[in-house]
Amino acid sequence: MSKKENVLVKLTNAGVRKNRNWLVRGITMSVHSGEIVTLIGPNGSGKTTTAKMALGLLGLNEGTTSRKNNIRIGYVPQKLQIDWTVPIKVKRFISLTQKVSDKEIEFALSLTNTSHLSDKEIRVLSGGELQRVMVARAIALSPEFLVLDEPVQGVD
Repeated sequence: MSKKENVLVKLTNAGVRKNRNWLVRGITMSVHSGEIVTLIGPNGSGKTTTAKMALGLLGLNEGTTSRKNNIRIGYVPQKLQIDWTVPIKVKRFISLTQKVSDKEIEFALSLTNTSHLSDKEIRVLSGGELQRVMVARAIALSPEFLVLDEPVQGVD
């Protein structure tokens, strides 16, 4: 497979602005199958915004983005907004927005050492347990493109 066919995500001169301020601008990058890419920079430098552009979660104000057709994506956001009064168990949470077999769920939980949490409600998990469950959720479908935005935040 040629390097060109191997591209999962590509940003070209991409930028996003909010109101009159550019959050990021002039971002050009490609992520190929098998690559590990790390975005490093100070707080507020645009790492999360760049990741969201690559994922297609933010519309661009300039430049272009492309992703491989039918790409399987896994994503662990920096922050999760959830209604903590909803009684949802870990196993159901993992399959909430994606079709995942019990075997895939069990395997993903085992990789993050959270199998014992399968039948617990999300709202009773510690911050570190929730973060590991989020990683399990992201990897449950064997994604081709996996984005982890501060994945060890709150993990002991």
